[in-house]
Amino acid sequence: MTSYFLYARKSTDVEDKQVRSIEDQLSVLRALAKQEGFHISEVFVEKQSAKRPGRPVFGEMVRRIGEGEAHGILCWKLDRLARNPVDAAQISWMLQEGIIEHIRTNDRDYQPSDNTLLMNMEFGMANQYILDLSANTKRGLHEKAKRGEYPSVAPLGYQNDPRTKQIVVDRKEAVIVREAFELYSKNESRLEDISKFLFDKGIRTKASNRWMSEGGRLWKRDQITAFLSNPFYCGLFRYAGELFEGKHTPIISKQLFDKVQVVLKERSKPQARTKEPKPLCGLFRCGECGRMITAEVQKGHTYYRCSKKGVVCSQPYIREEMLASQLSNILKDFAAPSDWALELSRMADEDEANAMQSSIAASQAVRNEITAITQKLQRLHRLYLDEDIERETYLAEKEDLLSRRKSLEGKLAGLGRGYLAWLEPLRGWIKDASLLGETSVSSSLPHQKSSAQKIFGSNAVLKNRRIEFTPTKPYASLREARLNFSETNFVSCMVGEEGVEPSRPCDHWSLSPTRLPFRHSPVMQLIIVSYRAKIKLYGARDSSMQPKRGRRKNHYLGQPRRISCRGGEARAPGGL
Repeated sequence: MTSYFLYARKSTDVEDKQVRSIEDQLSVLRALAKQEGFHISEVFVEKQSAKRPGRPVFGEMVRRIGEGEAHGILCWKLDRLARNPVDAAQISWMLQEGIIEHIRTNDRDYQPSDNTLLMNMEFGMANQYILDLSANTKRGLHEKAKRGEYPSVAPLGYQNDPRTKQIVVDRKEAVIVREAFELYSKNESRLEDISKFLFDKGIRTKASNRWMSEGGRLWKRDQITAFLSNPFYCGLFRYAGELFEGKHTPIISKQLFDKVQVVLKERSKPQARTKEPKPLCGLFRCGECGRMITAEVQKGHTYYRCSKKGVVCSQPYIREEMLASQLSNILKDFAAPSDWALELSRMADEDEANAMQSSIAASQAVRNEITAITQKLQRLHRLYLDEDIERETYLAEKEDLLSRRKSLEGKLAGLGRGYLAWLEPLRGWIKDASLLGETSVSSSLPHQKSSAQKIFGSNAVLKNRRIEFTPTKPYASLREARLNFSETNFVSCMVGEEGVEPSRPCDHWSLSPTRLPFRHSPVMQLIIVSYRAKIKLYGARDSSMQPKRGRRKNHYLGQPRRISCRGGEARAPGGL
């Protein structure tokens, strides 16, 4: 016996419209199936228009028919199945191929052997009905608008009267709307202020299934702009891009509405930029009076000069091309060779692994101490419960142990960060230094300015058309290493196992020049000064990062043992 799917549909999902449509269809089709002896395997009910493809219930039914769960369809009319060419073609094709063996409506049969012209005509009429309905609806709504009746949902301050089918004033909200327009017309409030005003008055966003929003929030800026620009409140309304005069009661006067539009227009204008900022402004100060260096264009060329605010200054102008050339040469002097950068990165990776091991060991030691204190607290509590110690002694010991445990917990939390906190800034410095060569030949002055600020910060001055500055510590050491040693003169030799120690203790803030006997290794000199500079720049985050005297380990966080020299003896770069 052929199995049938029963399909019933109405064009709206609103429960109070077409209430009898579904039940009437089911009742007639079930009676027809009983009369004809059809076996209904499942009933499909859908509440959605068929003017567009993509109905979920219809799609599920067609899929299951394709899988062979049924071979026939019972429906009221063909227009229940499809009112668009896509779904109609799918049904016609499945019937033609025999996938659907029989379609039965309340008054007609459709089988694969039938002439397809009749089915196509019915589907075409169903599709044309939708097109005509759309055109008729648009025409009716336009005629309604011409009569002054707003053909849509009433905005804030109004409500749709279901009895008279007219839009009437909501007296409570109308007062809030009028106050909002008056507030903004004073030109003293922002759109955000109006949103906050409405929110305080209880006007908030509504829940929306489309945007998955629960509502109850402040209106956004574009919503406030649309609200203040809506001519409905002064007796007019827009529909389909055309302005109509409405029959509804205005909430505000046309004068107030026009005043608000003027304020909106003034506040929406972007502020015109009178001058385009020059790329090197803000980088230098005047070497004579200390004022900032500014720029101006004369005869098609950009000149930089002292701003001379409130002072008399004799410093001359300098053309941008000359200033950019000096800046490019400065960047070249501080560029790190690629081989040096690779060696520094390798050492950073090596030290990260060692620091991780040290961090794990130190963390475990702190955890063991915390566990021991916890056990002491438990024993102390038992002694107190057994009345072996006095209450005063118990409280004093407990306070001391809890305080120690809390301190250790804080130390444990920051222990891992202390070992590795300097690595990322250091790697960033290595990357910046290695890219200075490319930046120096770049035509982008903003990029050169950004790199120059990392080299000398904000202490650069322009005096007698020359750039004068004091480089930061790591870049000062890098430049000295480049001046003293060849970029390609590599000798892979290191200090002996006995170690190299300074003549006196040093701290991480000041490393005075110290003469040390050792063998030649130019690249290692750069590594020393750079990592010393790292300690100077970022500080020691943990006691394990502090330089220690007598350290035998080949480690650059303490007194370094990899050094470069000329003639068997070298002086560590000063100022670090």
